[in-house]
Amino acid sequence: MKPKKRTVPYDFLIKLVSLAKGLVFHSIEENFTDTDEHLETPYPSALLCNHVSEADIVSLSMVYPRLKPKIKMIIPAREDILQSGFLQKEFRAKGIIKWIFRFIDATKIIPVLLRYIGAVPIKRPFRDNARELIKKGELRDKVDSEWTELVASIKKGRNLFMFPEGTYNHDGFLNQIKRGAYYIKSKIGSLHFNSFTLTYDHLSYQKTKLYIKYGKPFQFDSDLTADQVVRLVGEKLGQNYTVTLGNLTSYVLLKFGKETKIKKHQVADLVLKFKKQIELVFPEITIASELRKENIHTQLESIFSKLKTCKLIDWEDQTIQTKEILYHIPKSLHNLKKSNIVLYHRNQLTAHLNHLEEIWNGILTNQGVVNETN
Repeated sequence: MKPKKRTVPYDFLIKLVSLAKGLVFHSIEENFTDTDEHLETPYPSALLCNHVSEADIVSLSMVYPRLKPKIKMIIPAREDILQSGFLQKEFRAKGIIKWIFRFIDATKIIPVLLRYIGAVPIKRPFRDNARELIKKGELRDKVDSEWTELVASIKKGRNLFMFPEGTYNHDGFLNQIKRGAYYIKSKIGSLHFNSFTLTYDHLSYQKTKLYIKYGKPFQFDSDLTADQVVRLVGEKLGQNYTVTLGNLTSYVLLKFGKETKIKKHQVADLVLKFKKQIELVFPEITIASELRKENIHTQLESIFSKLKTCKLIDWEDQTIQTKEILYHIPKSLHNLKKSNIVLYHRNQLTAHLNHLEEIWNGILTNQGVVNETN
């Protein structure tokens, strides 16, 4: 197996995709596990990443320049992305944007470019035309053939970008991890693994800020079961979520009871105390640059304004009042970012919750937070 090295046209097309970052993100912050600012990808490698939204395509284009060495990739993709009319069907835009999307779809440029970069269509249960295949009893054969194609592409010299969840995570944290990593490993014994985790902060700025945390290379022991591999993949991805101003503030707000009144400066003080304790006690947890600078008041005002617009909090002068709806857990978590954006951001910290609970209890004991805020 010889790796397919990058080419000038290949790099250029990925660069074109990366130019969309200004439209999608406020900014992008990268954090590395080691001092070397790259992601180890010896051939053959599978790179694992959490799956947040359509914006992940742009995120992948930002990761590509960090690969060492740079090798052409194979990328499992939703089948409908590679079909005609995707932009109009997915975004249902209106006005001038609708006509722009219609023009782009008519050129068929997106599927052409994605296929050149390495995207291959993958069936998703209960999406695409999978229901029809289930009725015919053909879905399993179709899925098996798609995985066989992925394995063949790796053996032809490409590394693999892979979303182990298979679908977008809708509640802020990981969906159930599928067995894809185990399957690929069983077919290619020499396969290396690495990972990176995307954390999206939708609260602290007008546009989303993206945080990318790069992991270290790892291997799976040959005697591990599929369930053990699934658990380890979840741990690798979950532990590398970044603690941002948006998700840490969300965690703090959800610690107060319904109709709690608290001064804005007290929220800021609590968030900064939290950050300092994380750095001191759990330095392995990645912290966003906004928190490290300790100049958080401008971003906090942005957060409070958004939460007031969502009617999750209210304030008078400098006093915030939390509303009952802030603590309401919807029956469906399918689109939690829309129904309760605070809970969505708090869920990003799921893998860190035990550590955060320890810190919170210490702050309560040592600082008397309950008395200060009630």
